[in-house]
Amino acid sequence: MALLLNQRGSDVQITQEVVAAAAGNYGSGKEVMELLLDQRGSDFQITQEVVILIIRNFNKEVIALLNQRGSDVQITQKVVVAAAGNSRSGKEVVGLLLDQRGSDVQITEKVVVAAARNEDSGKEVIALLLNQRGSDVQITQEVVVAAA
Repeated sequence: MALLLNQRGSDVQITQEVVAAAAGNYGSGKEVMELLLDQRGSDFQITQEVVILIIRNFNKEVIALLNQRGSDVQITQKVVVAAAGNSRSGKEVVGLLLDQRGSDVQITEKVVVAAARNEDSGKEVIALLLNQRGSDVQITQEVVVAAA
């Protein structure tokens, strides 16, 4: 992607399909997303689906680049659920969302269930939610079942 942008920049169209492919690329997607957001971020729209893919799959560095788009990036319940389920960097991504977009981040039962089902970093995500937003975290039967 870097070669294409460097050699033929104006000929390379960054479509939703390109952004979605980069967001879903587990091998080098982080680097491609950083490149796209850094060099061509203003050339494409960040849709809800792309935000969810990015939040679910990448670490806080990519999320920080995404946050540079400000109000273009809506933090919906689906986005927060994706962050809580991020197996690689869930704690860091949820922490970044809480720090930078705190009032936009709603802690619903679905968010806590996603964290409880997150086998890799769910414990840390739940601890973070309890520490920072304890009164918002409802421990329901579905949460307990997901944790079990």
